[in-house]
Amino acid sequence: MYARVNTIFGQQDKVAAGVARAEGADRAAVEATRGNRGLTTLMNSDAGVVIAVSYWDDPMHASNPTLTRVRERIAAAAGGDLVAENFAVAWQVPGPGPAWPGATVRVDRLHIDPAVIGEVELALHADVRQIRLSRGFSGAELMLDRTDGRAMLVTTWAAGGEVERIDAVLSRLGDAAVRTRTESYVLVRGSTPI
Repeated sequence: MYARVNTIFGQQDKVAAGVARAEGADRAAVEATRGNRGLTTLMNSDAGVVIAVSYWDDPMHASNPTLTRVRERIAAAAGGDLVAENFAVAWQVPGPGPAWPGATVRVDRLHIDPAVIGEVELALHADVRQIRLSRGFSGAELMLDRTDGRAMLVTTWAAGGEVERIDAVLSRLGDAAVRTRTESYVLVRGSTPI
């Protein structure tokens, strides 16, 4: 499975309009497109950021011209600029319960040495599976670009969750994976195949 991560760097006072656009007819257009496997929408209203992650059985389906117009409309509604990234979904780990709207979503952006990306992928998967019964854990996924080593570790947590447990997981990777930044969002809505 593949993911297209569309990040819109908008204006704080227009984030709600961008989210409303994404969750209206535009969500229906994405989900009705051949090859779509789901759509997750996140927001950080303080930072003015909206993220829409669409999942695909083939990365070429994400390049549909209709979807380009959808992304442009959402960016315009949020008053911002769009950055699109493509990843392979390496793995997903479901939590003991579903992720509900309002959950905390932590995004750790990583750079993994491409020479050891397979080993890091397996180590992260094993460590995340060990914390899946932590209080509030609702799910995790690792998205990778195997050619340049860019990665996103996305974890979702219910209120009061032990989100800091992921720091211990990442610290065990040493120099093989460098965390470039950590971002925090609120789950608006998800329809991923976890």
